[in-house]
Amino acid sequence: MAETRRDNRGIVLEKGESQDKSGKYRFRYYDDTQQAHDVYSWRLRPEDEMPEGKKPGPSLREMEKNIQKGILDDIKVWAGNVTVNKLVEEHIRMQKPYWEPATLNSTTSVYRVHIKNGIGKKKVNKVTADMIEAFYNNMLNDKEKPVKIGMVESVNKILNAAFSLAVKRHLIRNNPVTGCVGAVKRKNNIEQAIKHSLEDSQQGKLLEFMRNTPKYACYYPFFYILAWTGCRIGELLGLTWYDLDFSQEIISINHKITYTKVDGHYQFVIGQTKTLNGNREIPMLADVKEMLLDLKQAAGKAKISMIGRPELSVDDTRPFIFTNSKGNLIPQVTMEHLLQRIIKDYNKQTGDKIEKATPHTFRHSFCCWLCENVAGENSMDDIKYIQSIMGHKDAGTTLNIYSELRKNNAKDKHAALKEKAQRNVL
Repeated sequence: MAETRRDNRGIVLEKGESQDKSGKYRFRYYDDTQQAHDVYSWRLRPEDEMPEGKKPGPSLREMEKNIQKGILDDIKVWAGNVTVNKLVEEHIRMQKPYWEPATLNSTTSVYRVHIKNGIGKKKVNKVTADMIEAFYNNMLNDKEKPVKIGMVESVNKILNAAFSLAVKRHLIRNNPVTGCVGAVKRKNNIEQAIKHSLEDSQQGKLLEFMRNTPKYACYYPFFYILAWTGCRIGELLGLTWYDLDFSQEIISINHKITYTKVDGHYQFVIGQTKTLNGNREIPMLADVKEMLLDLKQAAGKAKISMIGRPELSVDDTRPFIFTNSKGNLIPQVTMEHLLQRIIKDYNKQTGDKIEKATPHTFRHSFCCWLCENVAGENSMDDIKYIQSIMGHKDAGTTLNIYSELRKNNAKDKHAALKEKAQRNVL
């Protein structure tokens, strides 16, 4: 921690201020080219007396105020003539010699597709943090071409660098991009979890439809277990019988399965869970236990090449729970497409309208169900418990979902109370 500087009277000196042995004060500042300039005065503050024999003049802090005003006026003029596009293009030009070709290509592509024809046209001095957050939210919720949060983070990285350059060159005082992507991610995670969850009755009807439809009945156990464990789809597809403890009624999640390209060829890969918190134990609910025991009687084995798990042999064979009719592992995308077909048929036959449901929707629904049925009033212990089951990296994610659900429930109760009161009056 820097030592507090004071003048010869004990008054604290601010950034840029100093005093020489003669008692004269100096203020150093930098223009938009980073050139240093100094101004001097025998008085620090307006209320200070001028030393005897010295020519009257403004105090140092009066001079600072005028300098600052001039800088701000200059900033206003210059920033009004610069667009975000110019900033980004300048940033790319400056970094080009230091980037790998792949980095340059990806950055240029993100800029061209997501920035250039939108926020890129805005004047630098007109861009606010609220505008940036709205821009990110629109990207995520675009009806025609919504993007994933990873793309928002890529855009944020470019904009943050560009506006940091603007701050460095004194075009603006503060970077409006700072903290925006974090706020959008938190809001989006909460909204997605609630918006993209299914009501208990709707989820129950969909699962029942699977069970009673001959061509989908064989997939019913998978989606039922997915719905009542809160697993990510890769975690469930990678689940083995070794991960189940029927006596303790515990499901251990410690890896996931992905189907990805390795050395030019697609193959199954066992990898780590999404986060460190993803390694967890999930309670085996009674219906889930019964279903797993039934599946165990027809359990198969799958042989896959192991990558990234040095403790496992190259041709490790383990009894995976969910395999196809040939005993082979199932790609995640297969189950995603299957669910879309099931929902389409379900909507057509029942008249219901389930939209944009994915395997992850069941995870959202399970989290909401836990928050509504497990968490007590102001119980952080319950929130932590739900966090451990879901494998959320941050307890704040769980708490925010819980709080938002309580808020929504309160609105429904308020509306019902008003309606009841109105009926009584009438």
